[in-house]
Amino acid sequence: MSMVQTEWWCLELPDEWSAEMEDDCVTISDCDGVSEIDITVVRKEGGDVDESDLKQFAEDLIADGLQGEAVSAGMASGLLFAYDDDDGAWREWYLGCHSLLIYITYNTEAEHKGLDDAMVDDIISTLVVLEESDLDSDLDSDLESDLESDENSDDE
Repeated sequence: MSMVQTEWWCLELPDEWSAEMEDDCVTISDCDGVSEIDITVVRKEGGDVDESDLKQFAEDLIADGLQGEAVSAGMASGLLFAYDDDDGAWREWYLGCHSLLIYITYNTEAEHKGLDDAMVDDIISTLVVLEESDLDSDLDSDLESDLESDENSDDE
């Protein structure tokens, strides 16, 4: 098992899966190239993410008549949509935790539908959202370190 960590979350990956960070998205792929998971996080300014935020983010799927299933992954909870289209089989999670909206997609070719579902569920179940107080204290610590460095350089 290996660990994937970003500034907002971390999760465990089985050895046969790998992860790449590109811009604000983490892409997780299996070794045979059959399945791919993408994880993107958006931070809401001024409050916590609630169900209406999740539904607004998933409005295209809801408009297409899809029903979201209530799900949770660690401290995050929200909606899971599953559907097929011309690009294959999809599962999309819209999760909220404090001020974070976590958008996760899983896709595979239609003929591989269901093949990695259990493994993907296991991977998603290891998701840990980093505490915002930890994030804030890390930012405060960095700021304090920067200020101390500036003060020490002024003393010289």
